[in-house]
Amino acid sequence: MLSKMMSGGADYDKSLRLRLWIGAALLLIGLVGFACWFLVVPGSALDDHARGFYLGAATGVTLGAVILLARTGWLLTHPDARKKAQIEDTDERELHITHTAAQFAGLFTFFVTVALLFCAVAAPLPAFKVLFGLMLCYGFSFGAARMYLSKKL
Repeated sequence: MLSKMMSGGADYDKSLRLRLWIGAALLLIGLVGFACWFLVVPGSALDDHARGFYLGAATGVTLGAVILLARTGWLLTHPDARKKAQIEDTDERELHITHTAAQFAGLFTFFVTVALLFCAVAAPLPAFKVLFGLMLCYGFSFGAARMYLSKKL
């Protein structure tokens, strides 16, 4: 869904090629995760939770990237499937549902993060910093997207 939102546009073939780049970037992130798991984790004092995170996250991101790359490559080489997918991806009702859901999820995440900041003040400082950084990331990305879209649209 996120790759569809990022790569939407009037030229569907161009959006599919952009999805290939997004898939390649995700694959690279997954491979970095595996590299960390092989190179950093064995000699570290990380607990089992952190060790499992490296392997689980790297596997999940890599598999998602491979599926995205395979599906997008298939759509680029099969015109009938591409036409069907284009109709589904550019349906105005579906686009509106997706954008509304993303808007709700972003606002919900922001408000939950603010609420969690009150709880994290009593927790160790790194927890507070992570939540505060997440809130700042949302604010900055919203502002940047708003400025970009106000000039583009």
